[in-house]
Amino acid sequence: MSNLTTEKQLPTTQHAVLIKEFGAPEVMQYQDGVAMPSLADEQVLIEVAYAGINPVDYKTRQGKGWGAEAIQNNKFDKNEPAILGFDVAGTVVDSRSDKFAIGDQVAALSFEGNCYAEYVAVDAKLLAKVPNPVTLKQAGALPCIGQTALQFVEFAAIKKGEHVVINAPAGGVGHLAIQLLMDKVANDDIKVTVICSPEKYDKLADLIDKDKLAGWTDYTKDAAFPDLQADVLLDLVGDEAGVRALSVLKPAARVFVLPTIWVDKLKAAGEQKQLTVTGYKAQRSGDDMARVLQLIADGKLRLKIQSVYPLSEVVAAHHELQKGDAFGKIVLQVKQKSD
Repeated sequence: MSNLTTEKQLPTTQHAVLIKEFGAPEVMQYQDGVAMPSLADEQVLIEVAYAGINPVDYKTRQGKGWGAEAIQNNKFDKNEPAILGFDVAGTVVDSRSDKFAIGDQVAALSFEGNCYAEYVAVDAKLLAKVPNPVTLKQAGALPCIGQTALQFVEFAAIKKGEHVVINAPAGGVGHLAIQLLMDKVANDDIKVTVICSPEKYDKLADLIDKDKLAGWTDYTKDAAFPDLQADVLLDLVGDEAGVRALSVLKPAARVFVLPTIWVDKLKAAGEQKQLTVTGYKAQRSGDDMARVLQLIADGKLRLKIQSVYPLSEVVAAHHELQKGDAFGKIVLQVKQKSD
């Protein structure tokens, strides 16, 4: 498979979670006898320890968005099954890159999918080595939410003294983004207000000093949101929740929304106030993977993992994620003895 000598004999087949059609969580089937990945130049083969799951996973499984379109074109139209999963952490067992050697512990965000499996091939440019004292469990939870939070906050280009409002500050991306924002409170004199439920507001005390927030808006109440004359909205929800949050902004304020599918709806809703609405999609980057892993290693970011499921229980994991009330991240454990 490569010009490097593997330290152990690799299997000829693996366990993986396959989908053959779009739909409910039950379309995912945990199977053995699945073909092993083949390596291309500048790729590494990872024995997967943990694979994070993200909202984009279940939206893809439902047949929505760019991920589903890729599966339809590249797999289903050819009568082939697909494997979901963009987050991976594990150990290199074969390599066609001079940057990564067998035995390296690595993590990556790969939009090719295929991470709900015992082995996955990933482009070396997407990988970062996992530093001490970060565990593979943490590393497996981090790729999508970590890179997205880091890039999203930087993309918003928040200026000194601005008032920023963020919704869903306790979700996967949100619970990291709020910590990055609080660093700006300390260093750039910005103000931050959160929109969330009372339960999630209480849980934020595990992550930040809530006394340093400018305020909290409880979306579970029927009362209209206050007109905060805020400069920036970081919208991690979209749809009607995103539209409702626009009332906190001053005219000509900036709105940044994940996922991008809600941009047009928010633009229409914010037209009268001349709001600038911009969507953002994470960019895969080994360098950003390394940056966010180091923030965890240095204790500058705290990662919350809500629950861990064996890969064989992926259906239950998706049902939990779709409830939409997770605090932090849900992770699949693939290799039973990892860390």
